[in-house]
Amino acid sequence: MKLELEKAISMAISTGKVKLGYNATLKSVLSGKAKVTIVSDNLPLDSKNSLLRNCELSQIPIIQYEKSGFELGAVCGRPHIVSTIAILDPGNSKIMDQL
Repeated sequence: MKLELEKAISMAISTGKVKLGYNATLKSVLSGKAKVTIVSDNLPLDSKNSLLRNCELSQIPIIQYEKSGFELGAVCGRPHIVSTIAILDPGNSKIMDQL
């Protein structure tokens, strides 16, 4: 399942519309634009709780990525840590099937 999730994330980034990083993800959740959020395993607890609460209130599903933000960044093709991702448009990705 992890490999399928990583493939779906890569496809969403290349064919869809996403926002990377905690602040951009939170903004997308609060505005209701996010269809799903992905959270890395090492996001600080207070940030994770805030994002989880806002996603719950907005009824936006959350996918827990069970690896670090550095590994999530690598999946995204970025050379830095990516703690969260907001999927605004999944494109050709099957990310919604992961729910």
